[in-house]
Amino acid sequence: MKCRSLPSRTAAALAVLAAWTALSLLAAAAEGLRAGTDSRPNRITLSFRDKPVMVYEFAPDRYKPYVKELRTLRGENVLLDAPADHLHHHALMYGIKVNGVNFWEEISGSGVQRVIQTADPELTTDRDGLPAAILRQELAWVPAADAFLPVTHLPVLLRENRTLTLTIDEKASEVALLWHSRFTVGNQTNTVVLTGSSYHGLGVRFLRELDPVAAHLTPAGPPDLANNRQDVTAHPWEAVRFDAPGRPATLALFGAPGNPRGNPHFFAMRTPFAYLSATQRLDQEPLIYRAGDTFELRYLITLYSEIKTPEALAARARRFAASPQP
Repeated sequence: MKCRSLPSRTAAALAVLAAWTALSLLAAAAEGLRAGTDSRPNRITLSFRDKPVMVYEFAPDRYKPYVKELRTLRGENVLLDAPADHLHHHALMYGIKVNGVNFWEEISGSGVQRVIQTADPELTTDRDGLPAAILRQELAWVPAADAFLPVTHLPVLLRENRTLTLTIDEKASEVALLWHSRFTVGNQTNTVVLTGSSYHGLGVRFLRELDPVAAHLTPAGPPDLANNRQDVTAHPWEAVRFDAPGRPATLALFGAPGNPRGNPHFFAMRTPFAYLSATQRLDQEPLIYRAGDTFELRYLITLYSEIKTPEALAARARRFAASPQP
């Protein structure tokens, strides 16, 4: 029996139907996850089942874009933005020094992570069929004196393509945020030298009411943070657990094995306030890149509305380490 080819119009109609079917399946799987600006063009709020789970802030008068809020599936935010004691602590943020320009603190002469382009949020599903939202931005890391020049004449130290992927796993009570930054050397120089203090990197500041109940945890056990001590140690992950009455929570921070220098050096402190930062130990040894180089950082932040065990966090770390890189 000979097979007849479909008429071109029929084939085209079937292709359109298949595309709409695929889109409908994606929409159904991502049902409940929404993105909105709430009348603020420089703030994106991601909500799940009508409850906000993440707020991303990138106002043009700020030094850097950052995650302003991250909430459990119960709806409780755990992050603190711009407290009076450290106005430059923006909840969940990334900052280091580049060629001596400070992109962490926000004082006279500090650098600016200028937003060049922000794509519309993409609502989709991940490889396991979980609802996911993807935010993409192009950033130019520029010295303060050049921060407001036209884009066409902008002297850039670093160019960053930032992709934030939020995934919701209701069964695991998990809100997961994958922070992926791809950097190239900018047009201002042929070489960049990355340095910083012991806490420069991807930093997390917590709500004041959570400070008294914050308990850090590493794969090697709790670090010794008594008597205002700080700890900087390399691990695949570190977590902060909050055994707060009626609102227990755990925030964990994981580093991808492929990051430059491998496991993060986690900066941890509990007093005078709780803090956690994933660093590359730039205070001990700079990283140097040259024109044409590309380098990437991938971190996973997970938030749970319960106290997680070390075994559960170790299992999550193995899953992240085994996940395919984009």
